[in-house]
Amino acid sequence: GTLRDVTATGTIKNGVDYTVSAVVRYDRPNDEDVGDGVLQMTLTGAANTEERCVLQGTKGRIILDGPSHVPQRLRVVRDAGREGDAEEVVYDYPLPEDPHGEWNFPGSIGFVHQIGEVGRAVREGRVECESFTWEDSLEVARIIDGILGQVRGGKMER
Repeated sequence: GTLRDVTATGTIKNGVDYTVSAVVRYDRPNDEDVGDGVLQMTLTGAANTEERCVLQGTKGRIILDGPSHVPQRLRVVRDAGREGDAEEVVYDYPLPEDPHGEWNFPGSIGFVHQIGEVGRAVREGRVECESFTWEDSLEVARIIDGILGQVRGGKMER
């Protein structure tokens, strides 16, 4: 879809976005009759959150179990309607062996997949990765700018 708008609110503590809640809306192509896309997210430094990501569709959902920066389990749940049982398929992606010991963020060795993808692109003379393009990066930047502009521009620091 095409990014339509971003709505966000939050609090700032010591100059940092401390708690943020945002809604990102997308327009879908005209040939789809399922409605527009909506992303809802909440993050906070005030609590130890679940770090789970759920992608809800019209026929089921995909659940990335936390931690969200390096999920190791993906669940695909196909709904069977209100009367039936949902079908769930689980895919496990264990982290590779970590010879480096402790990290500031547990599980950071999981970024080895992204590092490998960037390395392949550079070795092949490409300026972007196929799995996450320059335009994808710009769209994420537009979303973050929209969130930060509303949170930092609309809230007083505590």
